[in-house]
Amino acid sequence: MLFKYYIKIYKIYTNRIIMYIVIFLSTIILSEANFSNLNTNNSVKFDKLELQIENIKNNHASKISLKSEWLEECKCVITSDCLPKTNDTSIDIRIVTKPDTCPTGMIWCCSDPTIENPLLTCGKISPQNIEGIKIQPDQANFGEFPWQALILTISNSFVSNGALINKKYVLSTAHFLITYSKNISALKIRLGEWDIYRNIEPFPHIERSISSMTIHPDYISSNLHNDIVVIMLSEPVITSTYISPICLPYNMLNFEVMQFNKCRVSGWGTENFERPQYPGILKKVNVPLWSQDRCVENLRTTRLGSKFQLHEGFICAGGEEHEDACTGDGGSPLVCEHDSVTILIGLVSWGIGCGTASVPGVYVDVSKYLPWIENTITTMI
Repeated sequence: MLFKYYIKIYKIYTNRIIMYIVIFLSTIILSEANFSNLNTNNSVKFDKLELQIENIKNNHASKISLKSEWLEECKCVITSDCLPKTNDTSIDIRIVTKPDTCPTGMIWCCSDPTIENPLLTCGKISPQNIEGIKIQPDQANFGEFPWQALILTISNSFVSNGALINKKYVLSTAHFLITYSKNISALKIRLGEWDIYRNIEPFPHIERSISSMTIHPDYISSNLHNDIVVIMLSEPVITSTYISPICLPYNMLNFEVMQFNKCRVSGWGTENFERPQYPGILKKVNVPLWSQDRCVENLRTTRLGSKFQLHEGFICAGGEEHEDACTGDGGSPLVCEHDSVTILIGLVSWGIGCGTASVPGVYVDVSKYLPWIENTITTMI
């Protein structure tokens, strides 16, 4: 009898040990599965967008001291003379403060063999078709806007858009980012994104944390004057066919809107201001540029009233029914072609509704801020 009692006790403890082992192994497997989900679920959420819109505060960025430095010998030359005949980058454009003295048709060019010539790398596109995916006319092909940047929270909630202007800097608008000016560690930049809900791209997107962010010192949240910010990435990106910078509008401080063609805006914003639905695949829309006078005249017919004055830092585009940037497109690049080069003309800033005939959208005029952009980058290096 005693022997049978010990056998019974042995079986009980053996079963318990096996049960504990099973529970322990199950816990490890579930934990690994949850961790895997956290790291692979990269879909973008728009849960914070409306909250951001409601919580824009009348904050002013602190004044910053601007300084510049001359790093190499520079002079005014025609564009072709600034491009090396071989890819040895023997003479390059350097992003530093430069005198506004170059004659029409010439650019400020500097020699420095360590600097990559932006004219050789910016504004290039290599759109790709993805097998099995039918692209609609208002959808961009993968790689068609390789400078498009997404600004997200660490948990992948949408904050804003931006434009990659070189391997380490992104331009965007300030009106949503001002909230994070003292908490940039809560943000990240995603590049190479196309479908924000599914991982169907032929190449993976990349992400960078933000090393520094400078909002224009004269930004005014009540009217969005000087609505621009420069973001420095934690480390440079490696350019490719689907991640590459857009050209800045150098030597175009007094450009005429008629000299540009094929102007487009890209983004993941909604098409309807009242009933927002955010698309998965990056969208695009063709928008004509407007003269300043015509823009002011038409905007005065809206609720802005007959005394409305458009700030000199804005440019207008669009004004065609159902063809417009909208909520969720803030900070997105407005790009145009000039002499077969794609150039960053504006950043989506604000509008009166979305897609209303004869009411243009309003964009940050990037050309007006080139000196500030250059000086800011110099101070951030």
